[in-house]
Formats: sequence, structure tokens, C-alpha cells
Amino acid sequence: MNLLLILLSVMTFTVQTKNTVTMDGTWPYSITVDYSNSYQKGQVRQGDVAYLTLGELGGITVEQIEIYMRSNKTAGAGNIEVHMDAGYPIATKSGTFRDWTGSYDDQNYHAISLLSQSVSSIHNLTIQVIGTTSSLHIEKYVINYGNAPARTVTLMDGDAVYSSLKETTGGQGVMLPSLANKDNWKFVGWSDTEFESLSVLPDLYAANNRFYPDENCTLWAVYQYVTDEERVYVTDLQSGDYLYVNRTSDLALAGVPEEGIMDRGTCNLRDADQYYHIEFTPSLDTAYITHTITNTPIGYSGTAMACNPSPWLVYHESDQTLFYAVINGKTYLLWLNIMDSGNQGTYAGLIQATPGASPMGLVAVPQGADTPYYTCHPEHGMDIVAPNAEGAEYTIYFGIYELHIINGQKQLRLRQ
Repeated sequence: MNLLLILLSVMTFTVQTKNTVTMDGTWPYSITVDYSNSYQKGQVRQGDVAYLTLGELGGITVEQIEIYMRSNKTAGAGNIEVHMDAGYPIATKSGTFRDWTGSYDDQNYHAISLLSQSVSSIHNLTIQVIGTTSSLHIEKYVINYGNAPARTVTLMDGDAVYSSLKETTGGQGVMLPSLANKDNWKFVGWSDTEFESLSVLPDLYAANNRFYPDENCTLWAVYQYVTDEERVYVTDLQSGDYLYVNRTSDLALAGVPEEGIMDRGTCNLRDADQYYHIEFTPSLDTAYITHTITNTPIGYSGTAMACNPSPWLVYHESDQTLFYAVINGKTYLLWLNIMDSGNQGTYAGLIQATPGASPMGLVAVPQGADTPYYTCHPEHGMDIVAPNAEGAEYTIYFGIYELHIINGQKQLRLRQ
């Protein structure tokens, strides 16, 4: 079986410049690659360092690592180190090129093997070549590997199992669903930690996005308690703080641009990350958008989202408000439901289309926010003590325990 994996799963990285490599073969679905050499291309002199760093490997099992190198005619030595997640060393090799191959060779590249046994569950990998005697010359890196095992994600909705999702193949991840709201409970995402009640939203995995499990695991649906506060879409435009919402999908723009795209999440009138200051020009046909809590301008560079103070054109009809831009003679909408063919998720960004009637609208930021309440168990009802009048203490319940937070200090107690 190992021989079959080696034959079917080989990735090769050939050095092109001091900062680039080309890739051949097959590689994990979402791999990231970075190469750098302190000197030039693949040449490593005394004191030079070359790095190949691979990320997002999805827990593969590496069977073999080879570096194809040559030396100078009569010299060439170095130290080679291979590290996996969090810098954990899995292989080292030191000495001269002659020690490794039997003789110096400035004409032909030789495969230098680095692993003595397979290593599993690798998510990040760094191969470092440090020159100690001039010179070593790197042609390429060849890695034989097997995919991570397909993993299962159990989804919990309260005390009940909602679904069990299994990866088709290891490392491909699973698509997380969005759950329906329940009376005054709004679904906000998925947590890898079960909790009874919190007043601060923990880090969540967003619905309608791909989740890559490191092992068989369980995620819990997280809900926020919301009052019957009415969501009103703006009909008369004026500058102010708003949420930019797609009422059909119940998604709102969130955060700031990163790598040319933006996040979006289930519309939450109490989520400050969804608040944007919209400054309209007197004619109301152009606006400038700023992320309120970070004061970050929301704009574009070419057809990618960027932290630029870019002008947005405004389509407005009744309670429909849509932002768009004309770039190089083409019209692009600021849209919240763009499918990413790469990871099969969705994101917010620019999409080429014609502005017109749409589900997009602006919702004014509510005033006088109450203390938020989040839970994995809406069926248990409210179970949190909000901050006291001085705001110095509050209590969170976890099963038989109470977590008391007093002036920022935490105390864990057994419930009475």
C-alpha cells in the first residue's frame, strides 16, 4: 500500500529564482508554498540559507523527502533541517556533499534523502538548507506522501445530533450548513467547544464555508438570544452607521478586506464587526464606506477588495440600496454571495453584473445594545448572570461548574 501511495502522490518543487519554485505532480487541496534563498536561485554558499515552506497540507503522511543537489568541484557542505507543525524537527542531515553521495560533483544533481521513516499528520512543513562550506546547489525538492485519512465531523444542535459529515478524501474538508433560527434564538455559527452560556462570542466556524478537520471531531451550533427588535431597511439615505445586508440570504458584510475578498456572516444587529459608516455625497449617488470599529476604509484595487477610500456608486430604490463600482469600463457589484470555485465556499467581494432591483439594503445600527447572550443549548433557556451595576463581575455556567469573572480575574467554582 505504501508503494501505491508513493507512486500516486508525488509533488515536486523546482527552483526557478531566489524567491520562486514551480510545482509538478499532485498536491494537497489547499497547499500554500513559499521559497526563499538569501543568495540566488538554488545556490547556497557558506552562511547562506534556503527555505522551502509548505502550509495547509491537511494532515498528510510524508513517506520520503529528497533534495536534488550538486556541489562545487572539490567542496560543498551544509546543515539540512526538516520541521513540521510548530517547528517540530523530523529530520536533520549535516556534513559534506561527499559524505552524502561518496564524491563531490559539480555537473550532476544527486538525490539527498532526508527521512528515515514516514511521518503522519503533517499540516505545515519547512525544509531549511544552511551552507557551511561553499557551495551547494539545489535543483528541486521531491516529496512522496499519502493523503490524510478521511475524517468525520459530528454536528450537534443542542443535545441532539444534527448531522454527521465525512470527508470524501482526507484533507478536502466538509461544508458546514446553516441552521434555521428558533424563536428568539439566531444561529450564528459553529464552535469546537460546547458551552452553556457566554456574553462574549468565541471564535466560530462560519456556515456555508468549508471546514478542514485535523481529526474526527464534534462541532456545536451556536445561537444568540435576540429580542423582537424590528429590522428596518433604510428608505431615505443619509450618512450614518449601517449594516449592509442581503435580506434573501440573511447575510451581512463583515470585517475588512483580506487578500482581495471580505467576510460575511449571518446578519446580527449586535455584532459590531458588521457595522460600517456610510458617508454619502450631497447628491446621494456616491458613498464612501468605513469599517466603524477599526476605522478602516472599504474600497477596491482593480477588481479586488482593498483597504482604500474608494468611491462607491449607489443604486437606491425604496428600501433597496446597492453599492457598485465601474472599473475599466465594466460594472462590479459589492455582493455577499460569491462562490469560490477553489475551496467551494462563499465570500463577499466584487462581481461583474448590472445594478438594479436586488435584495440588498442598509439597516441602521441599533442604539443602546444590551449584554449579548450566546449558547450551544437554546433548549435550556437563559442561564447567565449579566455584569453587575459596576460592570465588575459576571458568571458563566458550564454544566456543574460556575466561571466567575471578577475585574478580569477568573475563578472556577462548583455549582451549589
